[in-house]
Amino acid sequence: MVVVEANEVPLRVIADNAPSGETPFLASLLANGRLIETEVGDDLDRELYPSQSWASMNTGVGYEKHGVYWYGDPKPVEFPLYWQQAAAAGLTVGLVNTLHSSPLATQCVGDRYRFVVPDCFSADSDTVPAELSDFQQLNLRLTKSSARRTRLGSEARQIAKLVPLLPQLGVRGRTMVDLTSMVAGVASRRIPTERLRSAQFLLLGDLFVHLLERHAPDLAVFFTNHVAASMHRYWYARYPNDFEDDHYDDRWVRRHRQEIPAALASLDRFLRRVDDWCTAHDRTLVVASSMGQGPSPALDAGRSHEAVVVDPQRFVDALGIDSSVVVRGAMVPQLTLACGSASKAEETDRILVGAGVNRAAKPSIDRSGDVITLTYDLDVVGDDAVRLGGEVQTATSVGVEIQAVEDHSSGRHVSRGVLGVTNSSTFDAGAGGPINALDVAPAVLSHLGVEPAQYHRTPSIRL
Repeated sequence: MVVVEANEVPLRVIADNAPSGETPFLASLLANGRLIETEVGDDLDRELYPSQSWASMNTGVGYEKHGVYWYGDPKPVEFPLYWQQAAAAGLTVGLVNTLHSSPLATQCVGDRYRFVVPDCFSADSDTVPAELSDFQQLNLRLTKSSARRTRLGSEARQIAKLVPLLPQLGVRGRTMVDLTSMVAGVASRRIPTERLRSAQFLLLGDLFVHLLERHAPDLAVFFTNHVAASMHRYWYARYPNDFEDDHYDDRWVRRHRQEIPAALASLDRFLRRVDDWCTAHDRTLVVASSMGQGPSPALDAGRSHEAVVVDPQRFVDALGIDSSVVVRGAMVPQLTLACGSASKAEETDRILVGAGVNRAAKPSIDRSGDVITLTYDLDVVGDDAVRLGGEVQTATSVGVEIQAVEDHSSGRHVSRGVLGVTNSSTFDAGAGGPINALDVAPAVLSHLGVEPAQYHRTPSIRL
């Protein structure tokens, strides 16, 4: 089996783009009844979050049991992810970018992993095999450098450093042509700079197919966030009628209305390549999104600038946090702080509360064991200063950059996602959906011939 995790893609977006002819693979799944809705039933007092929804889908238990909300939260040993269960049962496994696959040393234990490029929030560049480490370093740098906005020069320079190695990693000539065309389009302002986010996906996609061809594991999993990133930024451009107020002018809408379709079309082309490989090797292909997106009722397009932490270590040093606290990657505007002990976490918590790292009256500091996930929202003062710890400080001195906000978050997380299946003679959608997202893990394991765990639901579908 090959599982492609297309983060947060909802049925609505697939159905709306099907008539265009730009997404023939997804349109075929939809037309042939092989694309159904899933629903995450986690009972939360806050918005659904991808690290939480994927933990639910891929462990087969809800948030109340696995307790994973942020990327840095500890992963429960008693509720392993389905690909960990497959490896423990003796199947060979390959992973590229799937969430919760880092750190490699603890998440991918044993000799059944044929290839692993851990998720882009990994604290190190460890990979299986080790020669993929240089590529993972690029992957991590691209994620950090484009967390809030992308920069043409930075993206191009980082990719250029790896050009001599790209053919060995399976990166095709066509991909390099597409990347060159994308860069030229951004440079000439024919397309928005944010389209460059798809560059990372194109490189990862080529690498994944190359590793499939080389290792052919029993189970392979690939994750991409590029469609979700586009939906968060440009839902308003694609669906302006979803909003009561006019947040952007017609010029902005015209310029960005094709960004979601473009991201979906690139996903569709990748899925066709993977499906061709699956057909040739008698493998089932599963496409899953864990949850979806819809219009955000909290859209605030009036904010022109925001403070983004670009040097996390300098930032926590400026707060006076103990040097033993380890700063790990997370999605902007979050930082993950691994404190090492409960007492150190309590001390760090007090420092953060006193520093005033969040202007809004909402929880900004989440603790899970000795790990803290900080959601910051700093008070911008002038062109190059922030208020921190009650004092105005220059942004650069505390590891912060003041960035212009050109596109706001108009897409929000919703509970319904999709599940698509090809190359399976046993597929049975049951009642047709929406199916409980917790059914996916036991259904995958059953398809692979692995006995689901006793705590798993009896799935309502068969893959």
